[in-house]
Amino acid sequence: MEEKKSAREVAINYFLDEIKYGNLKPGDKILNERKLSEKLGISRIPLREAISTLSTLGILEAYQGNGTYVSVNSNGILASIIRKYGIFNRSMIDEVFEARILFEADAAMLAAKNRTDDNLRDLKEALSQHKNALASYFEGKTTAKQMMEYDNKIHLAIAVCAHNNFILQITEAIRYVTMEHGFFNGEFTINREHFKQSATIHREIATAIEKQNSEEAYRKMQEHIKQISSALDLEMIRRKENEELS
Repeated sequence: MEEKKSAREVAINYFLDEIKYGNLKPGDKILNERKLSEKLGISRIPLREAISTLSTLGILEAYQGNGTYVSVNSNGILASIIRKYGIFNRSMIDEVFEARILFEADAAMLAAKNRTDDNLRDLKEALSQHKNALASYFEGKTTAKQMMEYDNKIHLAIAVCAHNNFILQITEAIRYVTMEHGFFNGEFTINREHFKQSATIHREIATAIEKQNSEEAYRKMQEHIKQISSALDLEMIRRKENEELS
């Protein structure tokens, strides 16, 4: 028996299919929320979630007061890639970590191969900023959200080192989703030491990149993503997501 799709997945699949088969073309304006919710038979909350998710990936573009459009920079190819890898088949938190394992480990591997001295200097600067913020975090002067912003700079600096624009865009989208949903803002954190642990493994990843050890960079990034996942109460996040989508 086929597994029942969530309302958000119904909406996402609708947009991807419309783009894939040419019913929605780059620059086309999508229907307003009321008409779309009636057409798809879902409420506006999961519809907005679907639009937000596709917007972070650059497939849709929302303009305040002027509606939402299919991005002129996207096409059915990206939609097919997303569908193929099943990024939208589970809860948002599961999607985030699956995508991070797929793309950020590859980004670290390519970073070790392709980084320049300028890239390395920017990465080390991001590491230094994170280290300084970490001290004030444990003094209560820096918030978890601010720490995530410093963390974000490190991961984006690694993606830049890879010199692969597609991976950079996907990494930015994944990081945006993480920030937008506030997974690390405290409510779901079960290991308050995870920022300190992240600082240690960040340095190890950076060292591998500096030495151009691509295998070590790949392995350490995978280890890091798993460490991040273990710092969160994933079941609590899933329950909250289900409540919001029901």
